[in-house]
Amino acid sequence: MTTQARIIIIGGGIVGVSTLYHLAKAGETDALLLERRELTAGATWHAAGNVHTQSAYANLSALQAYSLRLYDGLAKEVGQEVGSHIVGGFFLAQTKERMEEFKHLAGKFRGLGLEYELVTPSEIKAKYPLMNVSDLIGGAWDPDEGYVDPYSVTMGLAAGARKYGGKIRRNCQIDSIKRLPSGHWRLTAGEEVFECEIIVNAAGFWADEIARMVGTRLPITNMEHQYLVTEAMPSVEALGYELPMIRDTDSQYYLRQEGQGLLLGPWEQDARRAWNKSDGRAPWTFGQELFEDDWDRLEDGLSAIFHRIPELEQTGIKRGVNGAISFAPDGRPMIGPMPGVPGFFVACGFLGGIAQGGGIGLAMSQWILEGESELDLHFIDVARFGDWTTREFARERTHEILPIRYELIYPGIERKSGRPLKTTPIYNDLKSHGAIMGQAYGWERPLWYAPGGEVDEPSFDRPNWWDHVGREAKAMAEACGLSEMSSYGKFRISGPDGMAFLDHIGSAKVPSKSGKVALSLMLNDRGGIVGDITIENSGDGTFYCVGATFGVALYQRWMEDHISDFDVRIENITDHYAAIGIAGPKSRALLNALSDGAFDDVPFMTSKEVEIGRVRCKAIRISFSGELGWELHCSMLNQKTLFDALMTEGEKHGLILMGARAMGMLRIEKGYRSWGHEITTEVTPQAASLERFCSTKKDYIGRAVVDREREVSPTKRFVTLEIDAKAPPCWGTEPVLKGGTLLGYVTSGGMGWRSGKMLAVGWIDSTDTTAGDTLQVQVLLETYDAQIVSDPVYDPDNKRLLG
Repeated sequence: MTTQARIIIIGGGIVGVSTLYHLAKAGETDALLLERRELTAGATWHAAGNVHTQSAYANLSALQAYSLRLYDGLAKEVGQEVGSHIVGGFFLAQTKERMEEFKHLAGKFRGLGLEYELVTPSEIKAKYPLMNVSDLIGGAWDPDEGYVDPYSVTMGLAAGARKYGGKIRRNCQIDSIKRLPSGHWRLTAGEEVFECEIIVNAAGFWADEIARMVGTRLPITNMEHQYLVTEAMPSVEALGYELPMIRDTDSQYYLRQEGQGLLLGPWEQDARRAWNKSDGRAPWTFGQELFEDDWDRLEDGLSAIFHRIPELEQTGIKRGVNGAISFAPDGRPMIGPMPGVPGFFVACGFLGGIAQGGGIGLAMSQWILEGESELDLHFIDVARFGDWTTREFARERTHEILPIRYELIYPGIERKSGRPLKTTPIYNDLKSHGAIMGQAYGWERPLWYAPGGEVDEPSFDRPNWWDHVGREAKAMAEACGLSEMSSYGKFRISGPDGMAFLDHIGSAKVPSKSGKVALSLMLNDRGGIVGDITIENSGDGTFYCVGATFGVALYQRWMEDHISDFDVRIENITDHYAAIGIAGPKSRALLNALSDGAFDDVPFMTSKEVEIGRVRCKAIRISFSGELGWELHCSMLNQKTLFDALMTEGEKHGLILMGARAMGMLRIEKGYRSWGHEITTEVTPQAASLERFCSTKKDYIGRAVVDREREVSPTKRFVTLEIDAKAPPCWGTEPVLKGGTLLGYVTSGGMGWRSGKMLAVGWIDSTDTTAGDTLQVQVLLETYDAQIVSDPVYDPDNKRLLG
């Protein structure tokens, strides 16, 4: 007998159960959860249960805040206790650099409407009298911190799921998954057979094994993590109230009260992969089990904890917990539809699964039932990883980030492990010229160029690369600059319905003539911007499309999900084609010298097949810097030859190498929006001032919203702000105020090197603001004037761009 369900969730930890709960509560009663053993049997049952709202990502903070509220009200909803304790929490600072980070976070959370208050050591001591604060210089207080009993809250969610019509089967281990001719799935578990339309992989330690059953894979690394629980402490019993949560960020540990004792959680500096003898793969027989205690690895962490809470030196340990947790390579969850596998969703890789489980369940239910989540979640979308994320890369990166769980998160911080991985033919050349590399979707790409062998030194103020980036930007504007752009996503769209398909998924009219180029926005049904693509009519019945580096897999998934009945072929050719940007007032002269004057007749937003030296290129007249410029696309095999020719001839034209950080600031001067910053699914074209790229002569996804907002403008929009020149840079999330009232927050910022102005892009309530108004921006808790200026700040008539 075959059991049918529309949706099958694999995995009965808190994330899987929360997804079932939210699906059922939203009215989807044809959902079934299959658990290998018992609910919580993976990582959930032994989790510390901490719930916090703080995150480096605004929307992850929103999901975690939702979890806190959900758990706290769950007992009343389902009629059984879940062990929710909201006690608030302190973040401790031992260094001035850490207090700078707390200032940055305090502004960020104010911009999001969350409480986060800086406190003194004496204020910490008043609420936590057991603590030695002698070496602290301060801290931060978050009232929305707490913990739950992981088992009880999961069972509460399960009770709620059943109450609303969801179904759960325990002791049901999946053996195989196959695609049926109908496109649905057949799953086997021993003698049992199940069929469904949609699978949700919430299998925790076994998520990669489940993924491999459907022909894909997930970069999961299972790691050991230990915490200890002490015996009862008389001083805790005597308090008469529950102690706040503690995160000693500079010493890398967390503390909370457990009964009348404490729970101690140091992040091991000697990080260990779980099940290392079996290549990190959890055995299917593993149940509610723990690893042997290995307290020697906790020595440094425990020493720091005993220094902070001296009474622990005389306190016994009741028990130790050494369990497994699963990591994605960047420490963030992996959720959403699996690229290339329709009907297969992922929800795994949770370092903070208890804190995130409630919100993730809500987001997953929205994604499954409505096609997208309410919040923009590209930063935890599984599509941020591709086939370049090997198991070894994931292992190396996880071993880097686990010991520094509470590291200082500076703007633009870069990881060092697992690199280099994807390099272009000119990688070594750029390094020899001083390139400081960053990693983007696996690619090594230049961030800036250090002329004297300097290294990247991040800061919340002006970092050491600030003036070097300015030198690159100004030199390009005076002569010409070269940018490595090969990491951009590149797609070939072909087939009889290629043009009709692109007209359907994109807001701009697709060019009908060979060599014409258009910038088009991919919108969802709510009018939110999924991404932007440059579309070139190649003249042979195909279209060449270019999009954001970090959006490659996401863009491809979006396009494939909307093929419908179109007779079209989508090819991701990113790895096969290199791209070099040449921009600046002398760029035409440079390129003409190498092509017998071929660049004299290439108008803006057109393309041309040219030979530059010995290399045939597709030259696209477009420029993200706002200067006269081209993107030169060629076979990856020819990039080195093209680069050498450009560099040799470029010496006569003042050519300078330019990194991504310079480009990121140049585009703000032109009012150009960036994917992941201003271009998100929560923003419409009108709000982003991009409605000029939305046709009124054809239908496309999201047009109804675009038309409606042409008549009634959205209440929130982006504005460019000129900041007081004395202010530190805005990096994003800084609050924007008007007379002390919160209007919104900054999404991007930097120096306008050509205009000489400090700039930022603000996402604000615009109902009572206009160009020329003076607002305020709060940077590191200091308030600075910020005037709304008209876009573009630089070259408003586009004379240099069109020259």
